[in-house]
Amino acid sequence: MPRHPPAATGAAVALVAVLVGAAAIARAFPAPFAVPLTPRNLTPRDPAAASAANAAALMHLDRRADYTALANTYAPLVKYHPDETFFCSSVEYMFPYYSMIYSNGSAVSGAPSSFSDTNLDFLYQEGVDAGNVYLSVPGQPTAEPTLSSDYSYLYSTEAIGVSAPIYAFVSPKANGVVDIYYWVFAPYNLGKDVVIFGYVGDHVGDWERIMVRTVNGVAVSIDYLAHSSGLGLGTLSVSDSRISWSGTHPVAYTALGSHGMWPQSGSNVYDTIALVYNLVDETGDGAEWSTWDNLYLINYQQAGGYTGAQAWLNYDGYFGNPGDTSCWFYSVVSDCAFGGGPSHPNRDMTGTTTNVLATVNSDTSHSSYTFYLSADAQTWAHANGITYVAVHQHCGSWESIANQDKWGFVALASGTGATAYTVSTASCDSSIFSRYVDTYAVGLCTSDSSDACTTTSGTRSIIQYSGSGVVQTRYVVVNDLDLWSWSY
Repeated sequence: MPRHPPAATGAAVALVAVLVGAAAIARAFPAPFAVPLTPRNLTPRDPAAASAANAAALMHLDRRADYTALANTYAPLVKYHPDETFFCSSVEYMFPYYSMIYSNGSAVSGAPSSFSDTNLDFLYQEGVDAGNVYLSVPGQPTAEPTLSSDYSYLYSTEAIGVSAPIYAFVSPKANGVVDIYYWVFAPYNLGKDVVIFGYVGDHVGDWERIMVRTVNGVAVSIDYLAHSSGLGLGTLSVSDSRISWSGTHPVAYTALGSHGMWPQSGSNVYDTIALVYNLVDETGDGAEWSTWDNLYLINYQQAGGYTGAQAWLNYDGYFGNPGDTSCWFYSVVSDCAFGGGPSHPNRDMTGTTTNVLATVNSDTSHSSYTFYLSADAQTWAHANGITYVAVHQHCGSWESIANQDKWGFVALASGTGATAYTVSTASCDSSIFSRYVDTYAVGLCTSDSSDACTTTSGTRSIIQYSGSGVVQTRYVVVNDLDLWSWSY
């Protein structure tokens, strides 16, 4: 398959033109297509606020066709491992088998006798937090060596028959960015065989995803993610030679039994437990799933904003049984042979990519950062005596004692709207320990000194590209389109 996305067709070019104004439109109206600030500024669990969000959504129905076209254009071609038996399904496929319980095993009072798209969120509608609620099947089904015949329904084949949907959450952001989170659901997750412990982490229900970032209607990066937050390869440029394409559709290899998403076939280490045992996702060229044939489009909102056939997305509990915690090695790996089911898919999608993409600066004396302070940050800065905006560049190395920090400053701009800044820092110093630009953060300061920074954000990890390959250099160029905002 080709190693880069093909040139845009006439239809795709037209779509780009339609989407160029997305950021301006988003700024004109509230959620769900609004420029996000931070989770602390988002709509709380308030029915009135949710109703307002729904009203705003109606104002954007004319854009649904645009976002459907965009999501279809970049929906992944999912490839299963040749030995896969636990295929993906729709969420509805599992409704007949689920009951609703608390973590202690007691039944949730008032739960429907059978679940549907429109009643799964009944706890939310009653104002009850579902954070300790599980959609459960009887017992604790483990798959070693095989599941018992009582659990044959966990071997879904919906995706092979192309009746399973892929859940595409569309999240428009600032600066022409539209992020599309493609989630897949499977009835069962097969754990990993770990020396000494045996199989670890079987669980009912599984949610996995990739995220495609588009800017003005064109894909620029893909986040390949696996299992828990922060695992997987993270953000890759669409030019990355590891990504294969089927037309405009990136290929996503889903791991044998556990469904983590990867750009290539092979053995993919995603974590290490007890310091020495690698957890590996095996991927391969098996059955193919053209996900664009059944795209379930979702205009991303906070829980409480969904209605009708999408009301099930307001359910914010777990999609599987509570996990066992009684095994002798639980204190070591925080898991047993039978683990807990995954949380709901409607997680925070207002944030950034896993990594910020950078290129190698042709001027080796410095790094250059272009980024955006949110209106929230600008307003706070002017109200609190801030006069400078800083960039804190962290230089990593293969020996931590050689790590290094570089700072750059620019005067705070006037105005309280979202504002672009360009700040330079000195390059990381040359070292026998191979220093490279690792992360960066933003500070708000009362003078051009790091000691005068009243508040500093969290860091964003940087991945550097030269052509289609990842490199590590001491001097980068960053153009970060995500708004910076944090707890000041």
